[in-house]
Amino acid sequence: MLLHIVRKELLDQLRSLRFAIACAVCLLVMLLSCVVLTRDYGEALSTYNMNRVMHRNELEQRTQIWSVNEGMTVDRPLNLMNTMVRGLSQELTESVKIQPGNRLDFPESWDGNPVLPLFPAVDFVFIVGVIVSLLALAFGYDAVSGEAESGVLKLLLSYSVPRDLVLLGKWIGGYLALIAPFTVSFLLALLLMLLFPEVEPDLDSSLSLLALFCLALLYLAAIFSLGLFISSRTRLASTSITVLLLLWVAFVLALPNMAPYAVSQIVPIPSQESVRREKAAIQQDWSERFQTIWREEQEKQGRDDVYDDALRQRFDDMRLEMEAEVQKISDNQTAQVRHQMRWSAIIARISPMTSFTLASLDLAAAGITQEERYVDALQAFSEKWGVYAEEKQVDFRRVMEENRGRMTQELMEQFNNVDLSDAPQFQFSHMPVEDRLTLVYPDLLLLVLWNVIFFMGAWLSFVRYDVQ
Repeated sequence: MLLHIVRKELLDQLRSLRFAIACAVCLLVMLLSCVVLTRDYGEALSTYNMNRVMHRNELEQRTQIWSVNEGMTVDRPLNLMNTMVRGLSQELTESVKIQPGNRLDFPESWDGNPVLPLFPAVDFVFIVGVIVSLLALAFGYDAVSGEAESGVLKLLLSYSVPRDLVLLGKWIGGYLALIAPFTVSFLLALLLMLLFPEVEPDLDSSLSLLALFCLALLYLAAIFSLGLFISSRTRLASTSITVLLLLWVAFVLALPNMAPYAVSQIVPIPSQESVRREKAAIQQDWSERFQTIWREEQEKQGRDDVYDDALRQRFDDMRLEMEAEVQKISDNQTAQVRHQMRWSAIIARISPMTSFTLASLDLAAAGITQEERYVDALQAFSEKWGVYAEEKQVDFRRVMEENRGRMTQELMEQFNNVDLSDAPQFQFSHMPVEDRLTLVYPDLLLLVLWNVIFFMGAWLSFVRYDVQ
């Protein structure tokens, strides 16, 4: 009997206008998104390869010993998953200036079309989270209330068929009709993506795409169950679709976007400008201390040239203290930002859309955790470059100390042929798929919980539904 109900529900959906619309919409948005994002990936790959060669040549052309303190420019490695999920980063690849002392200079994009940031990227997350979720409501809003209006439900329940079996058959038939056009569109998008020569998927990317597809099916199941639940609580299909649209706006649009703003009012963080002013004040204070000590030493020794090993060591110790104070401010701001982000994610996860979005970004290695790993890798490379710069300047510092800071033109020319061809290379790899799956485990459980809650609500409502 269950198969007959599933068959009947599936045929009704396949013959409906909404199924044709779902097929057209899914094919259009999935294929267009795939073409646009894959083209952007190909352009970013060319830019990445060109920038790497350019920055390496620029480094090897330096000859002055002091230029080693300027650091070097590294480029963000590309992520193949950006062909499906745009991620948090505005640019697929970017050049970052690395200097000793954890100094990272990120680029500020001023060029490009200023209208583009006004609209969200139409990627896999947006398509599933917004467009296909609306289609899921369209497939489920009249599953019970619509048939109750037409009298079909009363006729169906006149047979000796358990109500829970009827509800299960409706869920299976409607859900299969919903995911059919989505699955076909997803597979066609993957085939289209493989036609681009720049796309060379590895095992991690393939498994991540499979996990991303399964996550989308779980999210759509929750939204479809919500539609079935509301349909089982209303008498008219028009009432059902009105309530569902209100819930969709609240769960999909309002709550995920309002949660960060609400948390920012409760857990504020200092602005970048205030942090820069605080750092500048500390550096100015320490600069005055340096000058005071220098003048005191001149007055004490009665001469201008007071730079010796003892004073140099004292200045080095003071410089380390200053850098520690400045770093403490940066660490404190980072901790406050992460605290605010953590609470924003907790509150926003009341919506299934938030769990789906965060899990999708993590599976694509394009979320918050990946950005933190990238910044940590840049900071580690900055420390590595600092060690390399010190090694390159050992002889220079020794000669400077022997001449008490005075460097003649003849001596300086000895250090104008520094070789930086052995400079360290920035290495960064995206999170392996095993770690990504571990990271999304809580959001998967939340989506499963939403499925259980909505389906149990539909079942409790349907077994008490009055068809008279």
